[in-house]
Amino acid sequence: MNKSSPQVLIIDDDPGVLFLHEIIVKEGELHPDPKTFYDAEKALNFIFSQDLEQNKMLIFLDINMPSMSGWEFLEKLGASIQYAEIKVVMVTSSLDKSDREKSTEYELIIDFWEKPMDENQVSDLIEKLNTWLTKQ
Repeated sequence: MNKSSPQVLIIDDDPGVLFLHEIIVKEGELHPDPKTFYDAEKALNFIFSQDLEQNKMLIFLDINMPSMSGWEFLEKLGASIQYAEIKVVMVTSSLDKSDREKSTEYELIIDFWEKPMDENQVSDLIEKLNTWLTKQ
């Protein structure tokens, strides 16, 4: 990606998945140094600290996490973020069709993937993001 690349955050309570997704993001050249979070609350605190105009963030978010679900995370994020531009890709092991349907109700969500993510998904996502990154 280019200099205007968004910060990339990966939020998942499974250390193995977090590690794998971090490698895929790096090797797919989406971002050289994605930030990883096991705890959704800590991720929210980080995002709120970065809520500045012209900041762009891409978040890979798990749905099923113990202390705060991905849906709860999105509700808190949507209610509090004021300036940063944020896009979310739900990355989940959930096979529940209602989760995929629910994801269409959130403006922040741009895609819904089953775990684990792969290089092809990341390549396709880079194409999709270029439009977002070049708009003023």
